[in-house]
Amino acid sequence: MADVYIVYSSRDPLAAAAAAHLAALLRPRWTVFWDDMIVGDFVEAIEREMPIAGCVIPIWSPAARNSESVRDELALARKLNKDMVPVRVEACNAPYAYGQLSTVELLDWNGESDHDGFKQLVRKLASVVPARAPAPRASGFADVKLPAMFLSVSSHETHLKPIEAVRALRVFNAKTVLVSAYDLLPERRHKGIVRELTRLRKQGAVVLVDSGNYEAYRRSDTTWTAASFKTALEGIPHDYAFSFDVLRPSKSPTVAVREILAAVARDAQATTKPVIPIVHAPKKRDGNYDLDHIPSMIREIADQLGPPLIAIPERELGPGLVASARTVRRIRAALDTLTFYQPIHLLGTGNPWSIAILAAAGADSFDGLEWCRVVADDVTRRLYHFQQFDFFAYQARVASSPVTAAAMDDDLVDFAGKVAFHNLDVLTRFAAELQTGAASNRLEALVRELLGRENATQLANQIPDLFA
Repeated sequence: MADVYIVYSSRDPLAAAAAAHLAALLRPRWTVFWDDMIVGDFVEAIEREMPIAGCVIPIWSPAARNSESVRDELALARKLNKDMVPVRVEACNAPYAYGQLSTVELLDWNGESDHDGFKQLVRKLASVVPARAPAPRASGFADVKLPAMFLSVSSHETHLKPIEAVRALRVFNAKTVLVSAYDLLPERRHKGIVRELTRLRKQGAVVLVDSGNYEAYRRSDTTWTAASFKTALEGIPHDYAFSFDVLRPSKSPTVAVREILAAVARDAQATTKPVIPIVHAPKKRDGNYDLDHIPSMIREIADQLGPPLIAIPERELGPGLVASARTVRRIRAALDTLTFYQPIHLLGTGNPWSIAILAAAGADSFDGLEWCRVVADDVTRRLYHFQQFDFFAYQARVASSPVTAAAMDDDLVDFAGKVAFHNLDVLTRFAAELQTGAASNRLEALVRELLGRENATQLANQIPDLFA
């Protein structure tokens, strides 16, 4: 039995192309029947499939108006009381007797899953025939695969100054970079950082600007405001920006959502690029975070904005990695009730073990300063003190990246630079493995290999639905 039955005139090339696009895009979530699947007698197939279909999508086109077969299929659907969700792919009226049906406009559609008309169609379908599966993992970025790891740049407690870090990322040809607005304020901004960011983007990197509240909080800087954030963004080459977060949200979920939406609207005036909302959990009297309403809040924000990402700090997800993964599972479950896939970004997550587990739980994007703070072991993917690089330098000499390998014998690259290039090689390959695992539905195998049998067994026992 098909959830969706597509009716169209094959004499119209646009309608035929639309039918093929619809079948391909809807199939991950619904079962679909269209005439490309018919083997043998057409009439027998139609009479067999129409009665058991969940709903019908007629495709309006000029040829459909005059098609006897289209009229016959629609008459059968009406006789069987099938719900119809028509779409229009060419300028024309609906066939006689079907003009009263609400129609989704796909006049300029070429099969894009993010087209407003297609998203409207998915919403309508979901209200008629519940999807069999949640929306597949999909990136809100044009050129970024998920799960994604943004390599962060900050002036706070790292071994590279912001200009040095951005330059290293440019030399390494990093593809996902996060820079803090706090370090981009004109009076703090290094004169060469705009040039380096410009070159990074020309190399194909996606540059995401953070709100700067992390650095301001760590330095107890009460002068850092949304107005400062706006000033810092001026003249900075970037592709996306986080909103200036509401650090102390209302304890009322409804009010807190309004506060976050207002912050995004305000910050959208500071940039022509998409603004990504940040959600903070309110603190309880005991110092822990109140997470009861976080999944529903994030879902509501996603439903209203449909942003490329929705961010929440990892440290607020719970006491410990297991608790954090459980919270991510709850958030993902809430988001899976949407008609589209909403990626989740976890702020301050750069540890490979944490990233792998939280990606399996349902998170999609991460950022961290680990690449310029510690040393990554390429064998275990565990992190060590920066000064212990001597014990891992052999890995850098046989690195996959020629930049990393060359840096080891370059006297102009200091100790901190050598460590950074080593970490970039390790973490970039880890991110690629994570993406391959997610695409091939093998994240569980990756996590088990990474953690080892005992740790993986403990994780599975504590979060039984982690790999569900």
